[in-house]
Parts: sequence; structure tokens; C-alpha cells
Amino acid sequence: MPPSTARAHCTALYDSHARPTFLMSDLATPLPRRFDINPKPLAFSLLLIALGAVYLAHTVSGRQAALYAVGALLGMSLYHAAFGFTSAWRVFVADGRGAGLRAQMLMLAIGVLLFFPALSAGSLFGHPVAGLVSPAGTSVVVGAFMFGIGMQLGGGCASGTLYTVGGGSTRMLVTLAAFVVGSVVATAHMPFWTALPSLKPTSLVTTLGAGWAIAINLAIFAAIAALTVAIERRRHGRLVDEPLRAASASP
Repeated sequence: MPPSTARAHCTALYDSHARPTFLMSDLATPLPRRFDINPKPLAFSLLLIALGAVYLAHTVSGRQAALYAVGALLGMSLYHAAFGFTSAWRVFVADGRGAGLRAQMLMLAIGVLLFFPALSAGSLFGHPVAGLVSPAGTSVVVGAFMFGIGMQLGGGCASGTLYTVGGGSTRMLVTLAAFVVGSVVATAHMPFWTALPSLKPTSLVTTLGAGWAIAINLAIFAAIAALTVAIERRRHGRLVDEPLRAASASP
């Protein structure tokens, strides 16, 4: 038997105590990553969440406490899914893999389906709701480029920075501090930015109605997702399976 064939059929045999036999090809198969849970930090985090909810319920309202709990659950979901806007765009631009962008399009589509009907009706569960419609103009263009550059240099967007810091990443504290400083500076000279040329504020829900607004947005999201599929298949020949990534990685 040629050496290459022998290596291909190499087995790891155990002794006679009914231990299993593994083919080397089986050992080469990647196994799902196991995320161990550290009980002490988990218990401390749950305690802080519970205390915060109780405090808000007594000092503000039960509704605020519920919103606090929802925010905590969203943070946990983002952290364990390692979901963030920055890494998805970075991976797509650098390597042509679009799974992260398709996940973002799905998230936006669900948000549109949930919120547009409520915005069109003007109320939800008896409470008035309204969208914050702002004009797109020079300040948006400049701010978008600055924010994109900052996300890449800092290693995270707003949500990614927060949930990564919450997960114990000390290096992201620097990004968070810079984020706060930049926000304060921008607020100080906000009149300058709002005075720059801009388009008229437009709401698709108000102008076209909820139905057409939903249809247009879903079509745009589907087109972006399809574009990522086409680019990924052209570059890699197929849709690349995303490797399982540790939750502590950059968002």
C-alpha cells in the first residue's frame, strides 16, 4: 500500500475496553465550538439586571423597568451572536463574504414589518408613536464617512462597542470613551451642521402609505442581499460557511 493511502486510512485505536475507533478523516472534521459558562460573572450580571429593573420600577415606572430588561436581553443576544455592523462590512469589503450583510438586511426587514404599520396608524397599544424624520444632506454625508472610518479604527459600531464592553473587553473602553467625547463635541456645534444644505425631510410611510413603504424597503433589502450572494459566489465559487467566532471578537 502506498504511504499516502496508508496515511489516509490511518486509525487511532484504543485498548480493548470497548473504546471507540476514530478515522483520521473524522478527527479532521471541525467540531462545533463549545462555549463554557462562567457561573460567577453570569450570576453577578443577572443580579445587576434584576436590581436595575427593581430600582426603575420603584423610582420611574414598570414600563421603564420592562424596557430596561428588554435592552439587557438584546445586549445578551448581540454578544452571544457576535453581531455587529462593523465586522459584516469589513468582511464583505475585504473578503467578499456577505453572510453578515444578509443578516443585517433580514434584521432591517423585520424592523420595517413591525414598525411601519404602527407608524402609519400613529399609535401602538394605546400609546402615540411617531417617527423621527430628519433631512438627508451635507451633514449626513460627512457624518456617515466619519462614522464609518471611526468604526473601522475603533473596531466597533455603537451597539457593538456597548455589548463588547459589557462582555468584559477592556480595550473597547477606549473606543467607548472616544465615542462619548465625539458625541459631546458634535452636540456643541450642532447648529453649524443643521445649517448646511440638505434635502427636504421625507417619510415614505406618510407619503406613500405603509404598504408601499414596506414593499419598497423590502425590495431594496432583497436587492442588497442578492448582490452579496452574487459577489460572494463570483469570488469564492459558492456561499462560504461562516466560521464559528468567539463572542469576544470584534463586533
